[in-house]
Amino acid sequence: MIRQLAGAMTLAVAALAVATAPLRAQDQKGTLVFAVETLSGQTLDPILEGRPGNAVYQAAMYDSLVGFDLQKGGVGPGVAERWELSQDGLTWTFFIRPGQVFHNGDKLTAHDVKFSLERQMGPGSLAAAAASMKRTIKSIEVVDDLTVKVNTVSPQIGLPAALSRAVAPEGAIMPKAYIEKVGEEEFRKKPVGSGPWKFVRNVPGDRIEFTAVAKHWRGTPSFKDLHILLVPEESTRMAMVRTGEAAIASIGPETMLSASRGGLEVLAVPGTMQAVFQFWGSWKPEMKDSPIAKPRVRQALSLAIDRKQVIEHVMNGKARVPYPFSTFGYTDFFSADRWQKWSEEAYRYDPVLAKKMLAEEGYPNGFELKFANTALPGTQFMVDIGTAIADMWTKVGVKVTLKHYEWGSFAPMERGDQAGLIGWASMYRTAGRPDAPWRYNGAFSPDSTQRLLGDKETCPETCQEFEKTYRALLAELDKTKRTALTDRMVEIVANSWTVVPIIEGMGYYAINTKKVGQFEAIPGRHELGDVFERIPRPDQKPWKK
Repeated sequence: MIRQLAGAMTLAVAALAVATAPLRAQDQKGTLVFAVETLSGQTLDPILEGRPGNAVYQAAMYDSLVGFDLQKGGVGPGVAERWELSQDGLTWTFFIRPGQVFHNGDKLTAHDVKFSLERQMGPGSLAAAAASMKRTIKSIEVVDDLTVKVNTVSPQIGLPAALSRAVAPEGAIMPKAYIEKVGEEEFRKKPVGSGPWKFVRNVPGDRIEFTAVAKHWRGTPSFKDLHILLVPEESTRMAMVRTGEAAIASIGPETMLSASRGGLEVLAVPGTMQAVFQFWGSWKPEMKDSPIAKPRVRQALSLAIDRKQVIEHVMNGKARVPYPFSTFGYTDFFSADRWQKWSEEAYRYDPVLAKKMLAEEGYPNGFELKFANTALPGTQFMVDIGTAIADMWTKVGVKVTLKHYEWGSFAPMERGDQAGLIGWASMYRTAGRPDAPWRYNGAFSPDSTQRLLGDKETCPETCQEFEKTYRALLAELDKTKRTALTDRMVEIVANSWTVVPIIEGMGYYAINTKKVGQFEAIPGRHELGDVFERIPRPDQKPWKK
C-alpha cells in the first residue's frame, strides 16, 4: 500500500510561516501590487478557468485539496493534510485538515471536497481534466466531516498529484452551502473561498483585488491588500516596477539584464519548464535511410550543443543543465541524484566527438536537416534557443534549413498524420510537473498525439519497450518498484535521443525592493498565486545586498 503522508519538513516550514508571520489584522499593512501579462479568463469560478488564471489569481483565494512541498516543489499538504491508497489501489482516502473555514464563516468539511470535485466534473465545467476525471472516478463518499474517499475504476497512482495545485486547478475547494444557497450566477459575482486572501472586486480587462485574512495555515499575509493588474506590455510592467506603481511584474529572460541594471531585483523560479528539440516520424519505415533514424546521429546533435553558452547568452545565466526529458528535482518516484549525474555527462558539449560519431554513422560531411523553430505561448525565448542550436549544428557540418513558425500555425501540424513534420526536428517544451508519466504518455505512447516512438500500426522495439514499461508503471502500487519503473521509462526515452532537453528554464520576475521584502518562489511553480501570502514587507525582511 502506498501511503502518501505530508513530510515533516514541509509541515514544519508551514507551521513556522504561520508562527512567525503577523497574526493580527492590524499588523497587516499596505498593498501588494502585482503586474502580469494576462489574466486569462478573469473568472473567479474554478470550473471556468484553466491553469494559468487559476495559478495566478484563483490560487490566492482558493485552497486546493492537495498542495505543495514548499521547499523542493511538487506535491505537499493542502486542504488534505495527508492521504493514503487502499490495498487494491482503487480508493484514495483524504484526511482533511481540521479548523478550516471559508471567508463567509462556513466550516470547510469533506462535504465541500465531494461537492467541489463533482462540480469540476459536472455540467458547465470547462476544466481540462473533467473528461478524464469522469472516466477514472467511480464515486466520492464522505466518511465524516474530515474524511473523504475517492473510488476509482482502476488504480490511479497519480490522483493526488492531479488534484494538487502543483499540477492543475481541478482540486480547488468551493463552498457547497454558499453556492447552493445563492446560486452559480451570484457566486461568480461574489465568490467565496478559503484561502489567505478574500475577494474584493473584479474589474474585467483591468484588475482583481483581494484583502488579507487575519490568519491562515498557508501563511498569514503581511500586506493588507493584494491587487493583481493586467498589463500586457512588458515595457509598461517594467516601468511600473521602477516607479513603484507595482511591486512585482512578470518578465522574460531578455528583460532580466535591463531590470538588474535598473536597480531591480530579478527573481528566478527554478524547474518551471524544459526547452527541448525533438524528431518527428524518425521511426517510420519510409525514414529508415534518413540520418535522423539513427540514435547515434541524434545523440551527436546533442553533443554539438553548448548548453552553457545557451544558458549564459540566451537565458542571461538564469537557467540550468536539465534532467532527462520532463523530469525535475521534485519529480515523484524518480532517482533525481542518479539522473542529475547522468545529465551532467550525457548533455556535455563535445563537438569533436559529435563529428566523429557522424562520420562513423556515414556522414563525415554532415547531412541536411529541416528544423522547425517555434515557441509555445509564454516562452518566446525558445525561438532564440532554436536559432542558437541550429548555428551550433552548422559548425559540425549539418546543413540546417531553419523555418520559423508561429505557435498557432505549428500546433495543428502535430495532429493527424503529421505529414508536414515527418523527417523534421523541431523546438518544443515541457512544463514543470511532479508526475512524469502524463507527459511521457502524450509524447511516446502509440495512441498519443505526438507518437514520437511509433504508432499502433508501426511500433518498433523501443516503442514496444516504452509501452510495456509505461503500462507496468501505471499499475504498480509499491513505491520502490514504481521508482524503478519510472527510471526505466526515463532510460528508454533518454537512450533513444528522440526528445532531447536543452535547458531547464525558469520563471522570471522584476521586483522593487522598496515595495516588498525578500522571498522565494516554489520550485516548478512559475506563477505566484501560492506565494503572495508569504511575501514580506521590506521592513520585515530586506533583500540582501
